Amino acid sequence: MIRKKSFFMRFVAFVLGVAVVCAGAPGRAFADASRVVTIGADLTAEQRASVLSFFKLSEADLKNMTVVNVTNKDERDHLSGTVDLGVIGNKTYSCSYIQPTNSGGIYVQTANLTYVTNLMLYNALQTAGVKNCNLVVTAPFPVSGTGALTGVFMAYEAAGQSLDDAKEKVATEELVATAELTESYGDGVAEVVSEVKDEVVSNPEDLSDDQIMDIVRRVAAARGINLSDEDLHRIMQLVSQLKDLGYDKDTFQTTLGDFESKLKEVTQKPQDNGGGVIDAIGGFFQNLIDWFTGLFNGGQTPSDEDISKSAEEFFQNFNTDVFSWDSGKQQ
Repeated sequence: MIRKKSFFMRFVAFVLGVAVVCAGAPGRAFADASRVVTIGADLTAEQRASVLSFFKLSEADLKNMTVVNVTNKDERDHLSGTVDLGVIGNKTYSCSYIQPTNSGGIYVQTANLTYVTNLMLYNALQTAGVKNCNLVVTAPFPVSGTGALTGVFMAYEAAGQSLDDAKEKVATEELVATAELTESYGDGVAEVVSEVKDEVVSNPEDLSDDQIMDIVRRVAAARGINLSDEDLHRIMQLVSQLKDLGYDKDTFQTTLGDFESKLKEVTQKPQDNGGGVIDAIGGFFQNLIDWFTGLFNGGQTPSDEDISKSAEEFFQNFNTDVFSWDSGKQQ
């Protein structure tokens, strides 16, 4: 009996030892890329501190991360020909915190953006060729957000993940066009652009401009939006550019409704279920069991629960007492 108990205790000690080692080891095979922070170059020291407080990061944390300073010249170079220089202004204040991921799709939240919404950014990121990421865009005070994509694209480059220049250009044009049309027609414009993109890219035929125009007209009417001929043509021209950029037919099939539902799931889960020590111990051993199971199944693809948990951990680690998530369709 003593020998059995001794063996059991040694086994428990071994398991705990392995668990401790694994806790400090690199993540699973589907571990996500390093997080990148972009900072508007014209922030004052106080404004920079407020943004970092929102991100729950210190200056010391930044020394171990990839940090990109985005200048007004960067914005002008990126937005030239797409946005009026008067809209861009002479200062850059937008900041972002991005985690390129390997699966799960795109999650976007914004704080202090008055013109560009997370739905618009989501649409534009799809067009740019981004498939998976967790992203937060903010500023120390309310800004339009038209230059937000500049920092995001620079963050991808800094993370060693190149994006197609032509797709980036169309994505920027899409963001600006959607934002401008939303002022005239309301939030439904983002859904129209999303649905039209999916229908055009997934169509096996090489659609003519007139056929695309008919799709825009039909989709807009179904959402109760009466676009002017000029604006119909603008969306048609925007979407027609996608035909020759080599998108997979499933690229745009995740709807904005799906995006909103997923985002709500990962941002509204409570961080603490109040279970205390007993639940924490139970969770520890469940994670341990999951880990041992993974040893023998060849490192399977992450489940939806794994993905949601990863995104939840990212989005719940922001100090919303500093800046609140933007209203409307943000949560």
